[in-house]
Amino acid sequence: MKYLLILLIAIALIFNACGPSEQERAQQEQRQMQMQMQLVETSPEFNEQMAGVLDRYFELKDALVESNAENASLKAEALVSEAESVDALHLNQETTALWISYSEIITNSGSEMIPLEDVDDQRYHFEAVSEAMIAMVETFRPVGYAIFHQSCPMVRGGSADWLSREEQIANPYHGDRMMRCGEVIRRI
Repeated sequence: MKYLLILLIAIALIFNACGPSEQERAQQEQRQMQMQMQLVETSPEFNEQMAGVLDRYFELKDALVESNAENASLKAEALVSEAESVDALHLNQETTALWISYSEIITNSGSEMIPLEDVDDQRYHFEAVSEAMIAMVETFRPVGYAIFHQSCPMVRGGSADWLSREEQIANPYHGDRMMRCGEVIRRI
């Protein structure tokens, strides 16, 4: 038993020694971000359109925070309309492809929210909208103000994320049931 424990510790040390250090991992992540930034070319017009999509998203998030299903339906409809009106065709092929991948999720999941009368059902689809919006903001960085990536660890047996203009938590997945449940993951 003693030898088995020593063998397992030795194997663990070998695997850790062979992997990249934290500094090397950070450098790899930085190189990946630089490569992605080289592929993503935007224009002021495109960024302005992205800012409009982001504004509609924040309005939808606020309606869910208020647990107002009727208003959330209206805000989801406005988000879908705003996302569908974005003109990315004058950008390079890679940027256009990225936007199309995000917009499909935003419009499909947002459209699923519109007819729903139960705010908890709407919140289910908001999760996919939020994931796409987080990726969109990380990729395009369309606005010059701080956006807070926030997360709640208690959504349907797991966690769910969202974006907010405010640093203080106002949870769209629970509304007044657990308004302050969550944490700021990072400032984008």
